[in-house]
Amino acid sequence: MQAKLIIATLATVFSVGAFAQSSASQPATNPAANKVIQDNKEIHQENREIHHDKKDIAKDKAAINKDRMARNADQRKEDADIRKGDLNKAQKMEAKREHEQHEINHEKRDLGKDKKDLKTDRKERNADVKQRNQDAAKLN
Repeated sequence: MQAKLIIATLATVFSVGAFAQSSASQPATNPAANKVIQDNKEIHQENREIHHDKKDIAKDKAAINKDRMARNADQRKEDADIRKGDLNKAQKMEAKREHEQHEINHEKRDLGKDKKDLKTDRKERNADVKQRNQDAAKLN
């Protein structure tokens, strides 16, 4: 009698586990549920893009600061050369400093583009979150 009870219990446990796996592995047949799943994928992708944009912005800021330091060092060398009366060397330092300034301007434009991309990605993500929440509300 106890053996039959144990066997019945084990059979029930295994069948419930198999049923739970089979129903969990099947995709949702409800179109609203599929839409929520798709919205979640889009949100995840946009979160990755936002993270990438933030990293680009940080790199651009670091590059700008590095170039500004080089430009300022060139300015100090140029000023020292002028004080010494070495105008040829001062002109070379001025050309180098102007080149550094062009690099800074280029990186500032790149930084502006990255900030614009970040703003766009955040806007898209927020719209997707709103849509996902509306789709999820339809499930209930």
